[in-house]
Amino acid sequence: MIVNIIFAVLSIVLYFFINNRGLADGPSPTVLNLLLSLLFLAFWLLFGIYRGRERKVNFLIFAILFWTIGLGLSLIAMNLGPNPLILVTFAFMAPVNGFMFFGFMTIQLFIVCMFLPLILTCIGYFLGRMKSHKNYETKD
Repeated sequence: MIVNIIFAVLSIVLYFFINNRGLADGPSPTVLNLLLSLLFLAFWLLFGIYRGRERKVNFLIFAILFWTIGLGLSLIAMNLGPNPLILVTFAFMAPVNGFMFFGFMTIQLFIVCMFLPLILTCIGYFLGRMKSHKNYETKD
């Protein structure tokens, strides 16, 4: 469980600082921000696969709770206006901020993008479990 918490907090904090261009009132995200967002999603997908291969159910529960609580707080904070939860919102927006590089991205689509890490983590976990299950079958 400690590994899950460290990975989650470090990834969010790191991306909060390196991928926040254009989150507030600033220049629009660049191609680099888009690549950083894709890299963030790849990290969570791969970590999900790794933890799924280890058959760590507590990781799946942790990931679902972590992303659901964080995204829930973010959505609440977005509707409350200026408040102390705005940092939580920025922390969960920063990793996928690069998708705002696309001109057609509206705030509604951006909010949907905030759910991508949760979705890809779950997909990765189940892919890892399937791979792990196949390994067990071939060992018999």
